Amino acid sequence: MNLRFSPANHGFAVSIKSLLSLRWPAGNPLAMLGPLLMLPSLLTGCVGNADSRHSSTPLSMVRQNAAPGRNAAECGQIWQTRGEGDLQDATYWLRAMECAERMTPSQARLEAENQGGDTWDDAFRESLLLNAANMSVTERRQTYQRLLSFRSQFPPSVYPIFKMWRQQQALRLILADERSSHQRQLEADAAQIEQMRQQQVELQSKLDITTRKLENLTEIERRLSARKQGISDSGDNDAGDGGASDAPASGAGAAAGDKTAPAAKQ
Repeated sequence: MNLRFSPANHGFAVSIKSLLSLRWPAGNPLAMLGPLLMLPSLLTGCVGNADSRHSSTPLSMVRQNAAPGRNAAECGQIWQTRGEGDLQDATYWLRAMECAERMTPSQARLEAENQGGDTWDDAFRESLLLNAANMSVTERRQTYQRLLSFRSQFPPSVYPIFKMWRQQQALRLILADERSSHQRQLEADAAQIEQMRQQQVELQSKLDITTRKLENLTEIERRLSARKQGISDSGDNDAGDGGASDAPASGAGAAAGDKTAPAAKQ
């Protein structure tokens, strides 16, 4: 099948120009992601207007009411298109975006492996296909850098679409980096919390050991104090008993002395 596409109409050009003239929020680059993700739908709408004016051209392939089998056949052929006129038609790339969105991740990845050429159109098709193949952040960054290396080779008629696609991919990378950074921060916080928990367990264990030692020392001190008190009470009792027994003995001695004294005088 030889696919041919007519040049983009005035409405398409005005829509692209309006998108490119938007003032993006400087403080939050991720706010650009929403409008850019709507690019394929917006551009498809522009193509629908062009199709109504040129119904005699093969652009009827972009109609929404086309038969599913026909769409599948056209999407199967679109990735093999290499005609210079077709590649320079912006509508071809809009159709390629639509076809890529309809593919399963495995189909898109398999088709992307066949786009290994070293031309700007091969790089663009590969980027469209891998985007539908749920590629990793590393793959997206590599594909993005490869696509940027061909920026000077894009035809003027296709460059607006390339620019919007490039911005969309850049914002996806920014979003992925933000998510990765957030995930790393969560993991670091979790590790720090776990470390603090272990330290708390160790400190509690040391506190329990110290508490038991203090309780043992307190018990030993209490026993020593009780023993000293018992020894002191026993000494006081012994001293009282000894004084009482000495007093009668002294009295008896004095009485005996008194008795012997008169005898001596006689």
